[in-house]
Amino acid sequence: MSFLNTGYSATVAARLTQKGRNSIAKGNFVVSYFAVGDSEYNYNGTASQNTLSPFDKDSHVKYPFWYTSGSTFFGIPVDGSNTTICKNLVTSNSDWTLSTVWDKNPIGLVNTSTTNPYVGVKNLLGYSSSSGQTYNTGTTIYDTTGTAVTISPEEQKAIAILHYTQSGTTGDPYRFFKYDDYICIDNTTGQTSFNVTLSSIMYHRSSSATSGATFTMGTVDKKMISNYNLRYELPYRDLVDSQTNRVGKIFHNQKLIVFDDEEIVAALDTSSSRNYTLTAPKVDVIVTSNSPITSLTTGKTMWVTYMLSGSTGLSDLPCNYFMKVTGSTNDENITVKFNSGGFKHLNSGYSASQIYILCQLTNNGVQPTSDSWKIRNYTADLSSIDDLKTGFTFTINQTKFADTTTYSSSLSSFGTDRALSGGTITGTVALVRSSDIEEMVFNLNLPDGKFTTSQNPTFTGTSKITEVALLNSNKETLAMGKLSSPVTRSGSQVIQVKIDF
Repeated sequence: MSFLNTGYSATVAARLTQKGRNSIAKGNFVVSYFAVGDSEYNYNGTASQNTLSPFDKDSHVKYPFWYTSGSTFFGIPVDGSNTTICKNLVTSNSDWTLSTVWDKNPIGLVNTSTTNPYVGVKNLLGYSSSSGQTYNTGTTIYDTTGTAVTISPEEQKAIAILHYTQSGTTGDPYRFFKYDDYICIDNTTGQTSFNVTLSSIMYHRSSSATSGATFTMGTVDKKMISNYNLRYELPYRDLVDSQTNRVGKIFHNQKLIVFDDEEIVAALDTSSSRNYTLTAPKVDVIVTSNSPITSLTTGKTMWVTYMLSGSTGLSDLPCNYFMKVTGSTNDENITVKFNSGGFKHLNSGYSASQIYILCQLTNNGVQPTSDSWKIRNYTADLSSIDDLKTGFTFTINQTKFADTTTYSSSLSSFGTDRALSGGTITGTVALVRSSDIEEMVFNLNLPDGKFTTSQNPTFTGTSKITEVALLNSNKETLAMGKLSSPVTRSGSQVIQVKIDF
């Protein structure tokens, strides 16, 4: 036996009866009448009395009030509906799983499959095909000069997904389908707290050489629409860094946080062997007669990236930004430019003494393959590796392009799931979890002089209302509502009953 919490003073606690749920299942839930009563009040007792909670098997009101003495027990409610948002602020790392999703092998991996069960989710979210959805022209990154570079969905090698683990559903596997919540984007009550903090990442866009970066939610509502079914919409907000650079998307209804900045993805994957991100170089062509690259002609694309390493050899994953230039009929070389400020953490957080540039030549429109990259050490062009901190431009000519070897990597096991609290880079997620509660609202009008006659055997003095019943056309109880504190019947009154789903 349970009693209503008296903290909910003068609030009707309404509950569907078994008959009410059966009516919903059969599609004939219609409230036609109401009754009010005082069955749980003893007029000879104290003023403060507890009231039982409503129960599934409640059949009716024991002591209903007469509309007028000896006439009828029933009134006719006025109905409507509301949507109420319930919110709960959560700061957690244990309930989130990090999945790095690759549908292409990372650079240098040969004959190694890195696909995992989430590649279909990558496709669903628009990161595999440009034609699948209306919004997507690609992921925008900015190179070292601040120039926008578009990574098409076909070029997007990997994303990182933070997804909620649905803790608590194990004991009741159907709970997942009964109750759902989402990441709140509503700020009408001031609850807009959202951030993802990666505590130990050395992020190249940070304003200083300190570890850690926090990412927050953009303010503009956006949505993806299927090109093949315009009724399919997937709302989202941008995920942005502290400088308002877009680094991913928050699919708030699905509780998915996606990093699509491929350098952040690389750092989050523990198999990359690095917890730092690398800046994107400005890659361009220059017309020259000095040892032009003979194979960079019309119809050809040169893909360029780079990597840093220590004196012991190549160990970390190269930069996961792949820049590209297309050839022409001109004699051309390639420049790889780094502005100052892109390597704040170099030898201030992570150590390196060597820089290598990697290239791959393809036909226009053809993606580079993981096992066809050529690599060359360019450290000799510098007086010190720290020259990168103040800015430097490398030039790739025919002599240097020919002086390369095929790059292969010993790294493996990319795309492994892990808890956000595990790995080299750990993190926390702070957000407001919300649920939309649909409410049927019934206003019970008690006119002056009506519903005043109590049938309670203990009645004396003024009537007290403790309960209401919502009834179908056959006067069967569909829902019962109880008041945590008895309400004195006086004058014209309206009792509002809410049933939520």
